[in-house]
Amino acid sequence: MTDFRKYHIQRGHVLRVPEDMVNDFGDGDCYLIDTGPIIYLWCGSRATVDERFIGAVTSVWRDQDRKGVARLVTVEARSEPPAFLDLFGGRININDQDTEGILKKVILEKHEFKLFRLNIVGGVHLFVDVPRSKESLKSDDVFILDTFDKIYIWRGGSSTGREKFHAMLIARRYDYERAGAQDIVLVEEGEETKEFLDSLK
Repeated sequence: MTDFRKYHIQRGHVLRVPEDMVNDFGDGDCYLIDTGPIIYLWCGSRATVDERFIGAVTSVWRDQDRKGVARLVTVEARSEPPAFLDLFGGRININDQDTEGILKKVILEKHEFKLFRLNIVGGVHLFVDVPRSKESLKSDDVFILDTFDKIYIWRGGSSTGREKFHAMLIARRYDYERAGAQDIVLVEEGEETKEFLDSLK
């Protein structure tokens, strides 16, 4: 197990990279490597301006969650500092492969519960997996709890209508990808069912 989390930025979403793929980097993508004290934003040579922007916004957002404790470092492909490479055993694999299809397959086929946080910052949709616990739920955001058989949309009391709308779009996309294998359940803050709470740690 690595002592950091790696996220792949794709189409406005920020998704966790599986453990067996952490050393692979697509030259047209951006990634966040969250070590706790340091958040690295790695940018491939062909990464788009949008991907870089989303990565930068997400880095700041995650830093703010820690009250500014983390240090933010931008890393350009093939100019990685030694401290960065040390995280990956001294080297990384940079390729031209689009990892979106691979990540989607892994995320959809694994029967494990996941909690995602959705909020919108400056028009950018941030969709990030967070620890599956009651403490992760924040009133000003919308969260999606994926139990594979059910998709719960938890709507914070201070979340925006736009966030609620986009959470439903994401949940319906899940439903489409799995051929309608699960139910979509709306949960309002303060009206949580025992089944929903039991699905959190």
